[in-house]
Amino acid sequence: MPRSSHPDRTFISPEWDGIPILWLLGNDIYIADKLNKMLRGNKFGIKNYDELEIALHELQCTNKVAGSDDITLPNDFPTLRLALPKNGFEPDYFTLAGHRFCSRRFRDAVGQSEHVIQFVPIDLVAGGKKAQAQDYRLMRVLAKQAAMDLERSECDLNQFTSPITGTQIKSAWWINRFVLLDGFRAKTEIFRVAEAITRILVSDAVAERVLQAGCTGAEFRDPTIVRSGKYVERYRTANGVAERRVGFLD
Repeated sequence: MPRSSHPDRTFISPEWDGIPILWLLGNDIYIADKLNKMLRGNKFGIKNYDELEIALHELQCTNKVAGSDDITLPNDFPTLRLALPKNGFEPDYFTLAGHRFCSRRFRDAVGQSEHVIQFVPIDLVAGGKKAQAQDYRLMRVLAKQAAMDLERSECDLNQFTSPITGTQIKSAWWINRFVLLDGFRAKTEIFRVAEAITRILVSDAVAERVLQAGCTGAEFRDPTIVRSGKYVERYRTANGVAERRVGFLD
């Protein structure tokens, strides 16, 4: 089996040809790196971040929900203002300051109803012609489902009382290995994990559609992999499953 210390050297595993029923939605590592470099100054990014965060908190308090993604944004919610470079950055999917953005092509490939994902129009205040053509929207996954076996997963647990709802919340942090609940069945093709609400699981059908549509920026990783030390990452490609070695020096 080929070996590499570089995550960009991928290969199809000759020993493992199964395809998980669910994938963790993540960011393409190269596009994420480009975004991080782009944000080192104050020129690009979300220009009204503080205004948005205050409005989201007020929305939570008014509706007494634990997370802002548990409710759709109303029509009078402040419009997010996003500034991107004129050239060299126009992926179909990326995340920024905890918010997800996607292109029209990505939305069409995902193909979900409004009760599953809310795609909110934004104001692209700076960006080149290619970025403008992407018709970016804020992507808010509304669907949420209990899916994670906290006892068998490898993670840190944090238990606290929500100051807004007063309910007890147990959540997973620093997840090294994700184990699904026995007999788990997804109610939607894409959803937030109730035990780790920043994590999004998608069906293999969705991952395949997005990749075959040629969308850039998103990566779909096998949630069952132990991600600590040296490990082999499995991820979805347009035609199957590939692997990369992470943390190896040989």
